Amino acid sequence: MAEHVIGERRREPRRPGAAHAAATEPQVPGARVIDVLDVSAHGLRCRLAHPVRPGRTMPLRLPGAGVVQAQVVRCEVSRLSRSGVQYDAAWTLDRPWAPE
Repeated sequence: MAEHVIGERRREPRRPGAAHAAATEPQVPGARVIDVLDVSAHGLRCRLAHPVRPGRTMPLRLPGAGVVQAQVVRCEVSRLSRSGVQYDAAWTLDRPWAPE
């Protein structure tokens, strides 16, 4: 893949959520985090039990960083099951975060 792609939305490479070894999950107001999918210094993508509205700026409590302001860049349905709906949501962070 080319080094620079026009319109690429990510600033840094992302690591899989399994590489995210924090003892506590990120906390999202109004939504339960099911799984961390991937992380980067300026971004986070999680699977949630509740939707979050794209374009919204919200405080996220991140392990090792405290509260960080983040903007929801997308939220989409990822799974439908008898137990409910799951959503994949991605945020861009206002300051760098060093995921552990």
